[in-house]
Amino acid sequence: MTFETKFPWIIFKIGDRYFGIYSIFVTEMVVLPKLNRIPQVPDYIRGVMKLRDKVITVADLRKILKMPTVQTETENLIELLKEREQDHKNWLAELEASVRESRVFKLATDPHQCKFGKWYDSYKAPNIILENHMKKFDAPHKRIHSLAGEVIDLVKSGEHGQAYRRIEETRHGILAELVNLFETARKLLHESMTEISMVLHHEDKTISLSVDSVESVEYLQEESVQDIPGFSGRLQNHLVGKTARNLKGDKFILLVNAQLLFEDVEEFTAIPPNLGLES
Repeated sequence: MTFETKFPWIIFKIGDRYFGIYSIFVTEMVVLPKLNRIPQVPDYIRGVMKLRDKVITVADLRKILKMPTVQTETENLIELLKEREQDHKNWLAELEASVRESRVFKLATDPHQCKFGKWYDSYKAPNIILENHMKKFDAPHKRIHSLAGEVIDLVKSGEHGQAYRRIEETRHGILAELVNLFETARKLLHESMTEISMVLHHEDKTISLSVDSVESVEYLQEESVQDIPGFSGRLQNHLVGKTARNLKGDKFILLVNAQLLFEDVEEFTAIPPNLGLES
């Protein structure tokens, strides 16, 4: 791929990775509409979309790069949050049982060491709305784990009744707050499944590339461009073979060779008629 610097690059994200495509190929970016499926095409061809009376093939860069779909990734994360919510219900129930049965409480008392805490400390939200919401977990999550030390001290002092009261207060207070936060997080994740259609044009061909989000339009550091080895598979070797950094140097960007993308989907740009897109 010839690296060009005359025009900026469109920077977009797939998962937590930054990608770039040369802006001269990009004609517009829209929210991915409902697609019509095409039979007997590779799985990275999602279907076709209609944009101002033009029918355009949509290729999924996630599938091309052997990454899970947005739907799969989001559903897995939603399921994980359901499990972490249940973990904290079980945690409080086990704390209560340890008091009742006079045994040592062995679950995590450090909020950074439970399964949710370890995940939470490394999670990067895909958008500002979800990011701001996830910050709300920090205080109540730390408070619920601090209860263990408080209850253990009360039991040591023989104040079992007060220990039970504190557990019950937490169940209806902090735990209920966490449950609501988990529910809202799952709802926001569902809403964040919106993808972007990046419409590309080269010579006489127009295609669309589905991506998670478009981040910026930036010039790149020419001296930072380098080849990257290790991408296995036919399409990966063609489409992503170089990396670069933006002018600020704060983004490591995988560069997409748009010309080769057109070659890979060329045979599917002649769309069969009567796909129900005329209306």
